[in-house]
Amino acid sequence: MKLVLFDVDGTLVDAAGAGRWAIDRAFEKVFGIGPIDSRRSSVRFNGRTDPSIISEIAEKNRIEPGDLAARRGEIEATYLALLEERLSPSPNPARALPGVPDLLAELRRRRVPFGLLTGNLRRGAELKLRAVDLDGFFDDGAFGSDGADRSVLARIARERFEARAGRPIDPSDVSVVGDAPEDVRAGRANGYRCLAVRTGWCEPGELEALRPDLLLADLTATEEVVNWFLAG
Repeated sequence: MKLVLFDVDGTLVDAAGAGRWAIDRAFEKVFGIGPIDSRRSSVRFNGRTDPSIISEIAEKNRIEPGDLAARRGEIEATYLALLEERLSPSPNPARALPGVPDLLAELRRRRVPFGLLTGNLRRGAELKLRAVDLDGFFDDGAFGSDGADRSVLARIARERFEARAGRPIDPSDVSVVGDAPEDVRAGRANGYRCLAVRTGWCEPGELEALRPDLLLADLTATEEVVNWFLAG
């Protein structure tokens, strides 16, 4: 049994900065501080989990850990409400990345199981995918809602699909698709194959240095990519 696990931001979707905007505004609204500019304060989003991003923004804005812990649920709820608002206009600013709709449709046609491995909170992932009409493709996976460690999320995602299938899935039969070094590291930590794409926000050479099993400019070569998933 093969299994493919997809990252969301920079791999499936370009949300045009909606996530960063919503988190910054959520901090301003909940803590009454601002203006917050996580980009200017060098908080990296690419490859990160939402819980770790929230913790770093709080630290850089001198919010005490206890205060953040007490209001983390409020921050997350406010962020998700603002994200939905940001992605609601028609047309919305988000877009599916090249080749993604065709690839997902072909995987479904061939009955290859696939799901999500993302640092987004589950609801955040749903909103971003819905904004580009990809929400109907995904039933399960692992999310930032499940924890802050991406390597642990990679294991959780496989275990959820094992439970659905009623049998083990060999780690060598799992492929991770992502645009960031953290995606490759999480896959490798679990014995998965790693397909990296240059559709995100990495510096030149970052992905190459990690030697993923396959490195592509994007996911437009549908047949090649599906055959690679099945050949492993």
